[in-house]
Amino acid sequence: MARGEVQLVRQLSRRTFLGTLGAAGAALASAGCTRKRGTRYNGWLLVAGGAEKTVAVADLNEFQPMARIALPLEPDQLLQAGERVYAVCREGGALIEISLGSLQVTGRINPGGKPVAARVLEGGKSALVALAEPAGRSDAGALVLVDLESRKVTARMALAGAAGDLDVNGAMAVVTVPSKNQLVRVALPEWKAAGTTETGAQCRNVLFRRDGKTILAGAPATHEVVTVDAATGSLLARLPVAVAPERFCFNPDGGQMFVTGPGGDVVAIVSPYQNEVGETMLAGRTPAAMAVAEKQNLLCVTNAESGSLTILDIDTRHLSASVHVGETPGEVVVTPDGEYALVVDRRSGSAAVVRLSTVVDKKVKTKPLFTVFATARDARAALLVGRG
Repeated sequence: MARGEVQLVRQLSRRTFLGTLGAAGAALASAGCTRKRGTRYNGWLLVAGGAEKTVAVADLNEFQPMARIALPLEPDQLLQAGERVYAVCREGGALIEISLGSLQVTGRINPGGKPVAARVLEGGKSALVALAEPAGRSDAGALVLVDLESRKVTARMALAGAAGDLDVNGAMAVVTVPSKNQLVRVALPEWKAAGTTETGAQCRNVLFRRDGKTILAGAPATHEVVTVDAATGSLLARLPVAVAPERFCFNPDGGQMFVTGPGGDVVAIVSPYQNEVGETMLAGRTPAAMAVAEKQNLLCVTNAESGSLTILDIDTRHLSASVHVGETPGEVVVTPDGEYALVVDRRSGSAAVVRLSTVVDKKVKTKPLFTVFATARDARAALLVGRG
């Protein structure tokens, strides 16, 4: 397809669709076809298909594929800013703008390097982009401010090495520089470095505590979560965890942070306000991506090795359910109403829809896997977009 072209997706025949999923997927889809129609979510699921250079769009009112948007580059991350979505493409060094009104490519932003992470700022008119290899230099990095209206870089800050990850809280941003064991804080209104913290280990993923007063960074090599005072940059603690921390996820009130990564079949729990490590929870085989269903206070964790979604009760720390969802489950997102968890298979792109109300209500006899539909292969990111 030509750049910007939208191909409407015909509904797959039952034989073709089940053939793409294999025997396990066929059984699941068949089970889902007999269930009572539930309350649907008025929105879309967007999935970045890397190898296909595609963003697939599915209608969650019907749980059906809706459109495929062809891109000039492989998308790695999806961001929403109002009525636009941006596909962050590391290889090729660009942000591709997509209109949600027309479902077409409407622009391209060149940040001047490989974008490894990006965040839309409050108001949706600008974004921060963390870069590796700016100006072709493999030993450097940068943080840039992008005006989304003009599609221009309006400010740039050099980093001592390639950026690892980025987060924003109000007037402050933080970016990790793994090769230099650094964490750099940036005051956004003044656009100046607020300070650099030497972390003593290669920290990559990073998040602000909900109140913005503490920064939490994952150091996979040392199996630690490093905490830093956001105001002063002082190193607060090095919290040992049972896994090599690669993914973070907060509970609804932000008082617990869940951590997954290689090294154990568990989810580690960090108390960010107490700077302590709590207990660990068994969470199936190779726990990876996470999402919280706030309504039921459930933690949904994908298990790539076993092809399942593990659902844990945050209050009791007990297993609520384990649902087989495919061969290589990747990203998981939960609809804002808490009704459904959607798990996208990394390889095939099939999206499994798990009805969470059946998980918590033990009186319900139907199985929680509601249905399965196709999105994009080599699925690297998933984004929920509300409509209306």
